[in-house]
Amino acid sequence: MKKPSSEMTNEAAKFLLNTYRPNGADAQDPVFRAALDQAAHDPELATWFKEQRSFDSQIAAKLAGIQPPPHLYSAILAGIATRLPARRFPMRPILALAAMLILCGTILVTFFVEHLSRTASLEAYQKANLTMLSAPSWPQLDLVTDDFSRTQEYLASMKAPRVPDLPGALLNLPTAGCKALYWNNQMLSLTCFRLPDGELLHVFVIDEEAFKSVNPAADFKEMDGWHVKFERCNGMLVMFVSRAPMVEIKKYIL
Repeated sequence: MKKPSSEMTNEAAKFLLNTYRPNGADAQDPVFRAALDQAAHDPELATWFKEQRSFDSQIAAKLAGIQPPPHLYSAILAGIATRLPARRFPMRPILALAAMLILCGTILVTFFVEHLSRTASLEAYQKANLTMLSAPSWPQLDLVTDDFSRTQEYLASMKAPRVPDLPGALLNLPTAGCKALYWNNQMLSLTCFRLPDGELLHVFVIDEEAFKSVNPAADFKEMDGWHVKFERCNGMLVMFVSRAPMVEIKKYIL
């Protein structure tokens, strides 16, 4: 049975808390009250909110540090208006060059901050998925079936991104089921395959536009006992996750 529309869900809480100011100025705003209460009682949401506030604070600090000197504009105007024939070098080109260097520095810092933001966002996405898989209540799948085609039909009905082209060896495995979910208001899907050794191979799929210009490492890496790999395929960013030994995983994923 669906939850009543008046009940605050984690997805709705995240939608509101994404706009929560890092300085806490919105703490008493009734618009955020229900979302804050939800975070106080839901450990997963509380962890996400803590990371989100920390990340927002870092970005705010970076942006605050790239403001030009307060008297730069007036100094440039004064330099342009002043003509001192005794000087060997005219002031206008020098001041123009100084302004250009400051502008270039600002652009570079902004680019760095944006790149940092996208990278941190991918790391947060990865951590959120691993946290869900590690929860004591897992698995909580929308559909339980060993038929891969049924999982994709269900995800299509939910308008969730589906698994793109996968190796035939993987598609020959039975599935455990699938799930449609949201992260930062972006829909994604999860399809779980059963490996012969009994472990599951989890495949998360999200539109690659959610992490545009981020190039994750192509090789597997280990995080808290999980083997994790990202791969871009047909406009999707695919995340493979499993606790199975690497020897077993590489039989199905190169």
